[in-house]
Amino acid sequence: ERPVRIPAAIQGARLAGAGLKPNMLLITKVEDSYMSLAEDDIIPKAHKVSYIKRLKSKIAALPVDAKGVPLTDDSEGEGGDDTMGSRGSYTAATVGVAAALKATDMVVGGQCTNVFCATRPPGHHAGRELRPMKAISNGFCLLNAAACAAIYATTPQSEGGLGLKRVCVIDFDVHHGNGTQDILCSTYDPRYLYVSLHAGGAHINGFDDEDSEEEEFRKRLGGSTTEGIYPGRCGDSSPHDGVLNIPLGKKVTASDVGTALISQVSPRVEEFSPDLIILSAGFDAHKNDPLGMGGLSALDFGNVTEVACQMAFRSCSGRILSVLEGGYGVPCCRPRDDIFLPGNPDDQLLELGDDLPDGMDDPVPLTFRQKLSKCHAEGFLHCVKEHVTAFAKCSNRK
Repeated sequence: ERPVRIPAAIQGARLAGAGLKPNMLLITKVEDSYMSLAEDDIIPKAHKVSYIKRLKSKIAALPVDAKGVPLTDDSEGEGGDDTMGSRGSYTAATVGVAAALKATDMVVGGQCTNVFCATRPPGHHAGRELRPMKAISNGFCLLNAAACAAIYATTPQSEGGLGLKRVCVIDFDVHHGNGTQDILCSTYDPRYLYVSLHAGGAHINGFDDEDSEEEEFRKRLGGSTTEGIYPGRCGDSSPHDGVLNIPLGKKVTASDVGTALISQVSPRVEEFSPDLIILSAGFDAHKNDPLGMGGLSALDFGNVTEVACQMAFRSCSGRILSVLEGGYGVPCCRPRDDIFLPGNPDDQLLELGDDLPDGMDDPVPLTFRQKLSKCHAEGFLHCVKEHVTAFAKCSNRK
């Protein structure tokens, strides 16, 4: 989860025409009013005050120049190694929420049909409390922008919200969005439908009942329940009518996603009849993503986006927005400065031009750099391009 994901996402959006075509704005800041709305009103509705205080205190205690420090470890020091940050991490996460709130205003207010929010850190593993739904960590996530946008949209106008009756969140990140389900759908709430298509399944993560005969037999065969797919069993079943979890096995394929969208997701969304659709847009099911958990092409992500837009047109006049979640196939953007070796012609850098800030480093181990090299041909940037291109097509059909 590297900082260069944002300039790469911006570059992908530009390649789709953002900031270049008059009907495709590229907005790179949020107003202070949305920052205040996020911090004072909406974030406390999504996350428990104890979680927010703990996170703020942890970050405030960091040295000014600290980087890569665990932020979500528990009192015993466990569970924080995958969620690192610095003194600016809480502000960055709040900006992500503020951007999603602004996007919600723009879509619901009719300024545009759709919006893509390129923000980081991601959020769909951040729940009401630390490590929701028995997850082993927070999975890079601090604040849940998608859930916050849904809460803002459904908050009564008399309380500063938009007063919508129903919002559907569709999550196509390769991991289940346990945080979003925890915040919006821990119990049935008729305002929300949470849909997730992700890697997983009981045959991979184990059974719900650890004391069952089936689970005991599985353990005797060497099947450990702790070696499943993050965040665990929480996405293997749907607890009530407000949740549609669709685990797609060890590796997510385009055919499985397409079948699920047409046969399961579209009918459920049409039945729910949302006033707004929010996409948790993770691109880590791409075939070249270093996680190795998916087989989708960039064009497949464009097709997924178009199908979601079609659902929005049938249900809510096309109103749809997306928030960036995972997707890590970004080639290295800076040369290594920690070794003294002759230049390697195969060590190609991703050129992001002015979108890559001068002070943004990209330290990546050599072996991982080599793993990311295939993303020059197609990777995260191309997925974002197809996602935004699909949004533009659907907007033009309005």
